[in-house]
Amino acid sequence: MISCIKGTLAQITDDYALIENGGVFYEILLPSALADRLKTNGKVGSEIEFKTLYYIEAGDKKSNHFPRLVGFTSGIDREFFSLFTQVPGLGIKKALKSLILPIREIATAIETKDAGTLNRLPGVGGRLAEKIIAELNGKTSKFALSRGDEPLAKKDCKKELGPIEQEAIEVLLQLQYKRQEAEDMVARIIKTSPKVSKVEDLISLIFRSEQQSRG
Repeated sequence: MISCIKGTLAQITDDYALIENGGVFYEILLPSALADRLKTNGKVGSEIEFKTLYYIEAGDKKSNHFPRLVGFTSGIDREFFSLFTQVPGLGIKKALKSLILPIREIATAIETKDAGTLNRLPGVGGRLAEKIIAELNGKTSKFALSRGDEPLAKKDCKKELGPIEQEAIEVLLQLQYKRQEAEDMVARIIKTSPKVSKVEDLISLIFRSEQQSRG
C-alpha cells in the first residue's frame, strides 16, 4: 500500500502528474482543478509530496488489471475521497470528475441530506445522490467543518454549451476546423461576449477575432 510519495514534480497534465524519486517515475492521477493549480503555481521541477491512494483498475479484458495511484496534496482530501469512493457505483474516475464543489459543501450536502446539491455533481444522478446519502450520512461531519474553499475538479465546459454555441461549433466543423479548434474558438468569444444571442453574431465575432490574431 503506497500512501505517500515525495519527489520532484517532473511533469503535469490536466489529469495526472509524474513524480521522480530515485530515478523511478510514478504516474499519479489527480483531480483536474488540483492539477491546474499546480501548473499555474509553477510547481514543475520542485519537490512535492502527494498523499496517495492505491487501487487496481480493470482493463478491457478480465485478465488485464493495472495498478494506479490517485494523489492529493492534503491528507484530509485523500481521506474524504477514500470514503466517498466506498459508495457502490461511484468509481475512482467518476469520483475524480465529480468534485466540482469544495469538499466541505459536498460533505454538508451529505449530512443535511441535500440530494439536489449532490445531483449537480458530474456523473451523479438522482439515484446515486440518494445512495451517497444513504451510505455516508453521519460519516462526513468533520469534512463539512473543513475551511478549504477550493474545489478539486474543474467543471467540464463542454457540457455547459448552449444551443447557440453548439450550432456555431457545427458551422465551424463544416468549414473543416477540428472539433477542439472549434470549441476553443467559441469558448474564447463566449468568455468575452457572454450576451451574444445569435449564431450569426457569434460567427462574426469569431471571424473578427481570427482576423485580429493574424494581424
